[in-house]
Amino acid sequence: MTTDDIAFSPAQVFALLQAGRHAHVEALSRMRLARVPDDVAARTLYAMSVQLQGRLREAVEAWRDLTRQRPSVAEYWNNLANTLRDVGEFSAAADAYRRALKLAPGDAGVLLNLGFLEMEAGKITVAREHLLAAVRADPDLIDARLYGARACYECGDHALAQDLVRPWRQWLALRDEQRIELGSLLTLLGDNADGETVLLDALRRTPDETRVLASLVCLYERLNRLEEARAWLARLTSVENASDAASRQEVISAQIAIASRDADPARMRELVERLAPLTEPEHRRAGLYFALGKVCDRHRDASGAMAAFTQAHACQLLLAEQLVPHLLAPGSTALPTAAVHLSMDEFRNWSDASPPPVEESPIFIVGFPRSGTTMLEQMFDAHPGLRSMDERVYINDTIALLSPFGLRYPHDLGELTPPQLDHLRRSYWALVAKTVQLEPGQRLVDKNPLNMLRLPMILRLFPNARIVLALRHPCDVLLSCYMQHFRSPNFMVMCSTLERLARSYVAAMESWIHHAELMKPALLVSRYEDLLADFSGNVERVGAFLGLGDATPLLSFHEHARKKGFISTPSYTQVIEPPNRRAVDRWRRYQAPLETVRPILQPVLEHWRYEW
Repeated sequence: MTTDDIAFSPAQVFALLQAGRHAHVEALSRMRLARVPDDVAARTLYAMSVQLQGRLREAVEAWRDLTRQRPSVAEYWNNLANTLRDVGEFSAAADAYRRALKLAPGDAGVLLNLGFLEMEAGKITVAREHLLAAVRADPDLIDARLYGARACYECGDHALAQDLVRPWRQWLALRDEQRIELGSLLTLLGDNADGETVLLDALRRTPDETRVLASLVCLYERLNRLEEARAWLARLTSVENASDAASRQEVISAQIAIASRDADPARMRELVERLAPLTEPEHRRAGLYFALGKVCDRHRDASGAMAAFTQAHACQLLLAEQLVPHLLAPGSTALPTAAVHLSMDEFRNWSDASPPPVEESPIFIVGFPRSGTTMLEQMFDAHPGLRSMDERVYINDTIALLSPFGLRYPHDLGELTPPQLDHLRRSYWALVAKTVQLEPGQRLVDKNPLNMLRLPMILRLFPNARIVLALRHPCDVLLSCYMQHFRSPNFMVMCSTLERLARSYVAAMESWIHHAELMKPALLVSRYEDLLADFSGNVERVGAFLGLGDATPLLSFHEHARKKGFISTPSYTQVIEPPNRRAVDRWRRYQAPLETVRPILQPVLEHWRYEW
């Protein structure tokens, strides 16, 4: 045995690597390989040392040599894939990860890395599956939970995203980047108090971290705390001084959040043009163009707005093609429930010996999205005797509970037995209890626009419930929906063209009209235009319908909404203002593009007596 053989101890050399002496490790490894070319430990340390020195092409070749020497070792294939990903050879990296997975099925680390690769390639649905598989393989793998939640959020699955980050308080010793990602995710998912706490903690650890500052700007803008948002923006390094593309992206994103409030189209367009090339994959650019379109609209630049929204929907459809390709097929519909109607004979079979009284029933606010439901919700929530819970799908969740009984919705609702009805009501209230705690005497306000398609279930559970239908000129509804950056995959497709949107709107309205005429609920129709024309008079009308006694708290709903901070729907910037008529008849500026859907809308226009 030579002196060099004795000197080269893999454990000691690895300790040098950990100490940051990368060049020294490279030299020792080269000396060893010159004498023993097939020494796997030496080649491994050599690969690691040149990779850590940023010489990635040499690292690729070193890891590739190791896979040739030991093709059955999954770790070498995983490390080769990681390095190929770093040099931008994504296809080769994917092949290497799959080879590693074949050798080590269910390896959480490989699944995580493959998920990262697919996210970078824009294959968000594939990435989500790999990241969720990593969580199943190792539930304590924090990166898998964080980035799995991010993938679920992009796919519109907010419930699963929340489940993945739910145990975050048990995560100890988070790395800085993990803490930043957690804070950003919590705010996106509506957990703003905890998100703010986590981000401020991250800022204490990394005072000049661009992403933290940018996330705080966006958070405070979303909470309508604009002075604080502007103050955080002032702390950000200017985009010209940002050191890398990722930092420039964060800075411009924060600037866009504030520019969207300032309504300066030229400034907004400049920022979007800077940020779009930095935003990959392309579907993530949708939010930029939606923001630009809204600023153009506020400046009454209808052609500029429509051009921006067209780009936004084109980007968003790239994601929808991954998530719900079946909805893009000819003849498909984003609202299949709208086509399912309860018959008179089926309704006649209903019986309920002890329905809940009106005071123990929720108040339901329904209506096609962007019809004024959020404004009504905030009005009701301002009354001390009422409590809203933001937008939830608990009626839909309760419908899903019919399946274990072997019953079809809505046709078999009359077959529900009293114990089954009691079970469904208890299940509904158990879901509510996860979101709000009602004070004694308070009544729940359940606002979900598309519960208009679930009227049979509402009335089967709560026959005495008070229901408010928010109604607005169909053209204003369509236009407002077209302008929104919806996260639901079904809504992405439904709102992608004015024609798709018009057909969905008419189908939903036909479903509502059929069931309302059949079942005759305790109903108040609140026309958006009438509400704003005589706000105080309509507040009295609503108060009388709901039996509120004193309805005056509803008059100052905007002050109540401002104090609440977070409001999950796209109307969060409008409902903190006093009632105004700025959005009434906005559609007339866009009459030319809307003309193409006029024949589709005509039956609904006539039914509700709206003029073109």
